[in-house]
Amino acid sequence: MTQTCRLIAVTGGSASGKSRLSQALAAHFADIGSYVLAEDDYYVDAGNMPGFDAAAFNFDEPAAKDHDLLGAHLETLRQGRPIAQPVYDFATHCRAGHTVDRHPAPVVIVEGMHLLCAPALRAHFHFSVYVSAGDPLRLERRIARDVAERERTEAFARHQFETHVRPMHDLHVEPQKPHADLILENRGAPDFNALVRPIVEHIKGL
Repeated sequence: MTQTCRLIAVTGGSASGKSRLSQALAAHFADIGSYVLAEDDYYVDAGNMPGFDAAAFNFDEPAAKDHDLLGAHLETLRQGRPIAQPVYDFATHCRAGHTVDRHPAPVVIVEGMHLLCAPALRAHFHFSVYVSAGDPLRLERRIARDVAERERTEAFARHQFETHVRPMHDLHVEPQKPHADLILENRGAPDFNALVRPIVEHIKGL
């Protein structure tokens, strides 16, 4: 029997809380089967491009992601078949030499900044959430994350935010709001258990 796979998009600005909200959702549905698929693992293999310069490359525009591959994988999951998910290495800006086997599950949360930008990609989702947070809070969170997890300096994180992240947010991320089924405000110290409740109610109705 083919496994019914419900795809839930969680999108929003960089460091808005998408990842933690997605993990909280996956934990809530763990008893029936759930996991998070990260759009970040579908970055193009930038580090292997001729003349690649990490400081100049724009990681915050949709073209930096391999949405053709992501879309194909989402369709494969919806059809009840497994995928070989790529793994992206943020230290080298390259795809790792291995993949992760992902199988259809009752709830698959897809988390990323640009999931609702293109009609072809957003058509794959059964439900979508946009997580909203202000620029000062997102910058603070991004610096903390990039220094701790992605081997960046604070100066690099600040420069990248001002030159790429903020302009690309205004151009590509914020305009996704009207396409989301639900908009959540994530400001201050978030209570993710509370934030997942309205999403859970919607998902139960699918």
